[in-house]
Amino acid sequence: MLKNIRFGIKIAIKNFDWLPEIYAHSREFDFIEVIFPPNFTTKDIKMIKNLELPYTIHLPNSNYGIDLGDIKRVSENSAWIKRIKNFSDKLDELNPICYIIHPESGDIELSIINIKKLKIKPIALENMPVKGIYGGELLGYDPNSLRTYFERIHDLEFCFDITHAIKAAFSMKIDHLSFIRKFLEFKKPILFHISGGTMNVEVDEHFSLEKGEYDLSEIKNLLFNCNYNINLTLETPKNFDIRILEDLKNQEFFKNA
Repeated sequence: MLKNIRFGIKIAIKNFDWLPEIYAHSREFDFIEVIFPPNFTTKDIKMIKNLELPYTIHLPNSNYGIDLGDIKRVSENSAWIKRIKNFSDKLDELNPICYIIHPESGDIELSIINIKKLKIKPIALENMPVKGIYGGELLGYDPNSLRTYFERIHDLEFCFDITHAIKAAFSMKIDHLSFIRKFLEFKKPILFHISGGTMNVEVDEHFSLEKGEYDLSEIKNLLFNCNYNINLTLETPKNFDIRILEDLKNQEFFKNA
């Protein structure tokens, strides 16, 4: 923990063999963010339930074929929502900090309807860049475009992705630090994300913090000024040769920035 910041490590269920190393560094990692696959099983749920650290669960996004606002993906979205419903009794046994969902792209009304069908709590909506990595414009890239979700979906939480905000600010040609402040004033986030990236590319990037161009000292000051504890996941690349040492390296870089 750094002042009011708690650090999370993000891993897929297939990499749960890393858990002994993560537990051995529980002074550095305060929670685990689990990448939840669309075709999850009862075994997956049981493994998450048995985690020895607090955890968040990142629900699948367009990288896995799930985009709750895209009319062209009705079949994939419906099948996944049905799977969530069918496993609801098992999922009810979990106690995550939150389930993270992307608004993604397409139609905001369809996106809201589908999120409401997910009978799991608490769900945290993540802000997006303006431009998607597969083209087109995304939903929920600024406080105004997120507001409809929070007005229409009861008990919806907020996951603030700082990198996405910086990318959106570049697309909108506005100051990124002022834009970050607007998000912090908009709604208290239950979870934060950050990764490294460049200042002249509109789409999402997940570089190591050391290779990024963001002024982390300025961003840290904004976070330190929040009068609450912050759960921050470093969404930096994995190095499967040195495993969690790469995550520890990025965390140390953030602390010293």
